[in-house]
Amino acid sequence: MATATCKFVVSPIVTLGDITQELVTYYGTITFSAAADTYASGGLLALAGFGLLNLGPYADRTPLDQNIVGSGQLEYRWIPASAKLQIFAGGGSGTTGLTEVTNGTALNAVTPNIFTDTISFRFAFPRK
Repeated sequence: MATATCKFVVSPIVTLGDITQELVTYYGTITFSAAADTYASGGLLALAGFGLLNLGPYADRTPLDQNIVGSGQLEYRWIPASAKLQIFAGGGSGTTGLTEVTNGTALNAVTPNIFTDTISFRFAFPRK
């Protein structure tokens, strides 16, 4: 099994952006490679050509603000230093915290099912 990757897909919607024109904000969704691909500790790298750097102008800078939202049962975190997307599962009962998906876990074995989750993102980058 191959190591899983993720894709940042920019939404075609037009946004009003920042009134001071100091930010560029991108919105979109995140998808994953094949269901049998496995999770790697520390997070998933983006598929070549579909990473954060490929969102558009100014996306090569460290984001000033980010928001990644799924169904609420899984949590997603972008780590700028490693350029990886971490996935956390568990919790739900209110007594246990979320833990990172275990290294080597097939994406289709993540509970709840990662492929039925709709993951949206918003990243804001400085223009200056």
